[in-house]
Amino acid sequence: MSGVVAITGLRTFLGRRLAERLAEGGHARVVGIDHVRPRRLPPNVDCHIVDLTAPDAGATLAEVLHKESVTTLVHLAFRQEPSADVEADHELDAIGSMHALFAAAASGVERVVIESSTRCYGPRPDNPNFLSEAHPLRGHRHDHRVRDRIEVERLLAQWHERHADIGVTVLRPCWMLGPEADHPIARYLARPVVPMLMGYDPLIQLVHEEDVLGVFEQAALMPHPGTFNIVAPGVVPLSLLIRSAGKRTLSVPHRFLHRLRDFPSQTQTGDEPSGFYDYLRYLWVADGEAGWTEFGRPTYDTRETWASFVGARRLRSMS
Repeated sequence: MSGVVAITGLRTFLGRRLAERLAEGGHARVVGIDHVRPRRLPPNVDCHIVDLTAPDAGATLAEVLHKESVTTLVHLAFRQEPSADVEADHELDAIGSMHALFAAAASGVERVVIESSTRCYGPRPDNPNFLSEAHPLRGHRHDHRVRDRIEVERLLAQWHERHADIGVTVLRPCWMLGPEADHPIARYLARPVVPMLMGYDPLIQLVHEEDVLGVFEQAALMPHPGTFNIVAPGVVPLSLLIRSAGKRTLSVPHRFLHRLRDFPSQTQTGDEPSGFYDYLRYLWVADGEAGWTEFGRPTYDTRETWASFVGARRLRSMS
């Protein structure tokens, strides 16, 4: 057994499924951390209630990690969808991450695994064809969740300089799809008519949710120090993906994006529409070689990931 793995964000998709995989495999004892106990929890997963936005969250979590003799902390407690309360999102994503890192150092944790995103590179017309892990994180000024993730990576780098004895793994998945996907990009791509920016047909890069889970499982069980893009092989133009699913596209001038009724408004997300649509306008494809070398090549490529997502949606609509 590979020690004790603590997972923050136990109610997120990655947190719940990772806890299930680790518990079922019997390779590690699993401790779950969240501010609310999940409804369904494997019987051999211990759950502790910790609100990472509380002022004393760092000390509280450190007590839990020490008591449970945790060896690896997998930090997944991030806002799953943007809200209009930008400060509250920042409080969880950035400040909550600081509390988690403080607790890891104070409790003697050996390794920290943290979720990031290739979206942190930012969509830019001057991006190279494939962005390596060394590329600067330029993000998007109208996507506050991406800004928060970039801040987390910066804080993590500073923290690691002071705690070099603790192994750190940063995993940056691209857009993750699969049978269970339910997030803004999944709902956007699931529409029967998909809006596209007039004059743009970007290359889309995806990764299957099971491949992402497999990487996080490896990182939780064994040391894999470094930062890694987690992406599937292959890129496909957005229009081709849409047509292959039997859907239609709708060309929309950029200045009319805020008028799309089905897309959440700035009053709901806290961001201007460009914070979403620029990722469907400019290039931000990541290089996956380092991640494939470290963790193995994904089972699904981008086309197969898309087919898995579309097929699951169709079966769901028929049931």
